Amino acid sequence: MLIKKSLSLNFYILILLNFSLFAQTNIDFETDNSGLNWNWTVADNGNNTPLEFVSNPNITELNSSGTTAKFISSPDGQPWALTYTDDFGSITFSEENSLIKMMVLKTISTPVAIKFEDSMDPSFYKQVEVSNNITNGEWEEMIFDFSTVIGNTYDRMVIIPDFLERSDSNVIYFDQITFNGGGAVENYNQQDIDFEVDGFGSNWVWTVHNNFSNPNLEIVSNPNSSGLNATDQVAKFTSLSEGQPWALTFTDNIGTFMFNQNNKIISVMVLKTFSSNFGIKFEYVDPTNQQVVYFKELVLTNNITNGEWEQLVFDFSSEIGIAYNRLVIIPDFAERSQTNFTYFDQLSFGSDSTAAIGPIKSDNLKLFPNPAIDKFKISLLDDQNIDIYIYDTLGKCVKRILNSDSLISDLDLKSGLYFVHVKTLNISVIKRLMIQ
Repeated sequence: MLIKKSLSLNFYILILLNFSLFAQTNIDFETDNSGLNWNWTVADNGNNTPLEFVSNPNITELNSSGTTAKFISSPDGQPWALTYTDDFGSITFSEENSLIKMMVLKTISTPVAIKFEDSMDPSFYKQVEVSNNITNGEWEEMIFDFSTVIGNTYDRMVIIPDFLERSDSNVIYFDQITFNGGGAVENYNQQDIDFEVDGFGSNWVWTVHNNFSNPNLEIVSNPNSSGLNATDQVAKFTSLSEGQPWALTFTDNIGTFMFNQNNKIISVMVLKTFSSNFGIKFEYVDPTNQQVVYFKELVLTNNITNGEWEQLVFDFSSEIGIAYNRLVIIPDFAERSQTNFTYFDQLSFGSDSTAAIGPIKSDNLKLFPNPAIDKFKISLLDDQNIDIYIYDTLGKCVKRILNSDSLISDLDLKSGLYFVHVKTLNISVIKRLMIQ
């Protein structure tokens, strides 16, 4: 009996390992590969017509596979009509697998979403949405960046192929889901968001909401580099006439930060040919269920409408000591009867063109271990005593250690996210710290 139990356990472990490997394998719905024989559940789609596996409707060089998945979104279904599978096993996102690609063929332009969940707790999830641009029956490769949840583990994959209200049935084909690349992992510390190739913003995940078909935020050449803003690349937002007045785009690539005296002023370059409100909103989003816990929004109206750039300045002094982890831009905050285009660029923290948290780069200061349990150590290039202020996510100072050495012990803090503010005569740096 003992030998039989050992064999059963080994066999079970082998099955688990094989399932976990599926997360790193292309899902191409071919007979001898992954996806075709998996259980795909359809939900929120009227009568929930099962997912079909059919011959490739357009074999091209971009997608020459023989079999693809076919999803029919019903007019009786929800905008988020979906299909999901638990058969791909678990995936822990890393810098090597967080960039997911999928081939899509549609004759309409609507958002496509890929979502990963914990099957035992679907409230723990991450969802990324991208709108397709090609509607002429050709295949399009769509890219979904999950780099903001590196380290998280999920075991359910959800596909939402036609994320929009509809009056007719729509047919969507999808294929070739791959997990072979790393996403936009950047050491961002509130430098200018300038959308340049070697800067910040251009490779981030920008999700568009409340804008009818939610066309993607575009990164384009500067339409007027002769005046106030001479950069090469800028962001272009298309506010559709059918969209809501608060049509917006947001990013989580900004990371978690806390407002202080050095970063409370936000400036942004804006170019419009009409006058309307421009809003900037910061949110704190629960990383486990993506729910907005609290937010702060400021709105200004642009005055220049002749195709020149204008700098708008937003004062977030009221938020000093409060943490946020999502940046929201509402470029055309008004009712509209036509489609409008807004360009924005050079979003800066602080009164300078580049507002760093302190006079030195934070790379010169290391905090470890992180996550910590009851102690952590701070490493500086120069040996000197330091003042430590530890804040919770609501901005409350929960611990103060003055004239300390580099080892911080006896924390006696609850598990969760904290901000460690390190100060010396020459340094003022804030680091995130997880307590286990």
